[in-house]
Amino acid sequence: MKKLIIAISGLILFANSAISAGFSPSIGVSGSWAAYSATGAESEYTGGAVVEKSKRKVKGAFATEYASVFVELGLNDAISLGLDYVPMSFETPQNISNENNPNQNRVSAKFSKLTTVYAKINVPLGGTYLKLGYSQVDVISQESMSSGSTYGNESTNGMTVGLGYGHEIGNGISIRAEVMASEFDDVSTKSNATSAERTQIDVSDMIGARGTISVVKSF
Repeated sequence: MKKLIIAISGLILFANSAISAGFSPSIGVSGSWAAYSATGAESEYTGGAVVEKSKRKVKGAFATEYASVFVELGLNDAISLGLDYVPMSFETPQNISNENNPNQNRVSAKFSKLTTVYAKINVPLGGTYLKLGYSQVDVISQESMSSGSTYGNESTNGMTVGLGYGHEIGNGISIRAEVMASEFDDVSTKSNATSAERTQIDVSDMIGARGTISVVKSF
């Protein structure tokens, strides 16, 4: 909540600066309900060379919800450019290997600082619009390994497309509803084990979908 308040305060300051510069900005707050899926493969490698591909391969999905803040600048009546930022993190469920063994490995991933730069394109269908965006998110590994090793953190990029509808309720305030779909690049990370044989995790087929409700203030 503290991060969300800070982000909203920053957007208000930005809007004031944009108005002073002669622009007509909009700022908003969104609540999203999302589902993501991906495939993870574990491999062993020695001296930088992968020696056993897909030692363990798992496909999983999870649902989450989060809030975001955004700012838009209208280029004309049809096109706006925007920046959407999620000031909180969301996590995958924990994956446990060797579940019936005392030497268990527990791994999950936390996604942080999801940021999307987008174009909002109004279409002549009474408040309907399209969104095309480019997203980036930090992927933070969270693990408890029997070997004591850890994995490095990475970031990944992806494309986002969506369809939405907006309705103005007065005084420059609008309500929007939209559905979005995203696809992210593959990610690889290696363990920092000091033994000759270490492990590598490859995450692929990362896709997501979300429904969003937003409140927007236009100046």
